[in-house]
Amino acid sequence: MAKRVVIAAGGTGGHFYPGLVLAKTLRSRGWQPLILVRLDDPGIATLEREGIPSVEVDLQGLPRSLSPKLAVFGWKLSKSVLFARRLLRDFKPDIVVGMGGYLTVPAALAAKASRTPLVIHDSNAVLGQANKLAAMLGARLFWGLPPVKGGGIVTGTPIRPELWKVMNSADARRRLELEPGKTTVLVFGGSQGAKGLNREAPRALCNAANAAPNKLQVLHLTGPKEHAEVLRAYEGSPLAAKVLPRLDAMEAAYGAADLVLCRSGAGTLAELAAQRKPAVLVPFPFAAENHQEANARVLERAGASLVILEKDLPGRLASLLADLLFSPKGAEELSSMSAAYAKLSLPKPERAAEELADAIENEATNSRLQR
Repeated sequence: MAKRVVIAAGGTGGHFYPGLVLAKTLRSRGWQPLILVRLDDPGIATLEREGIPSVEVDLQGLPRSLSPKLAVFGWKLSKSVLFARRLLRDFKPDIVVGMGGYLTVPAALAAKASRTPLVIHDSNAVLGQANKLAAMLGARLFWGLPPVKGGGIVTGTPIRPELWKVMNSADARRRLELEPGKTTVLVFGGSQGAKGLNREAPRALCNAANAAPNKLQVLHLTGPKEHAEVLRAYEGSPLAAKVLPRLDAMEAAYGAADLVLCRSGAGTLAELAAQRKPAVLVPFPFAAENHQEANARVLERAGASLVILEKDLPGRLASLLADLLFSPKGAEELSSMSAAYAKLSLPKPERAAEELADAIENEATNSRLQR
């Protein structure tokens, strides 16, 4: 009989995609995975294509301020815990895995009530609220990044296999129809874009391009809402700009880039580490627990990135980009940043899901022997 695992991975892409890769890894080892997703989760279509069963849970994140939404959250949380308990009773998993995010809460509480082994993975350098609760309930803890504080084991964050290998820059630029000989900057802020980066990056890059006319190009992924506005921002500049709302072939985008300007969500940093790409990180200033700045500082301390807070972009970004891209020591600094990822001592990207799967199998086996 196949071993069974429930993986709470819905909520955001940063929780969903590592959970998906983990589920596929465990399935390849003979496990039967079941993924918990939020109601109408956009990831459901992906799970259906992959043939991985899922269950929708009617729950949303904890409101960040006092409002009537707190009462709604409490009611839905109670219902979701009862739902999760029934699910575990019927599905009888050997282990429950929380990938962070609010769906980890009902999964963890149900696991505790049913005495099912519980493992949590946090892709960030600090624990989110859901994983804090799960840790208090006795969950075994695994990290995607070296943690700011606390115990647990660093396994890295599972990412899509396409991003395990570094694509040749010439091939990547040819695929994206970029000019092969120009210094290339990749700008993005996640699937929905990043307003601060969309506003400040064109101005800063156009100013940096004045230092070396016809030597710089940018690939800017704006998100769907601000594409037209960002496109206008590059018009008339000396900078060659390819501006797209989104791009599925991120392996080509990374391969083409000499430097990446982006947010510092955990999934993005796992991809940067896999690709060994020097980066200027701009943490999202309203991230829960300020986890994006904590993540960015981990890479900064290793020497793999530079960090600029969003409030400082207008005064610092243009000069920083010009120094990195065109100063006499710029190429040396970019090379040093790329090499510095080794200091993080993260597992190879193709091993992240395998190491987490190993830990899950060991935990399930040890728990079964102790019963």
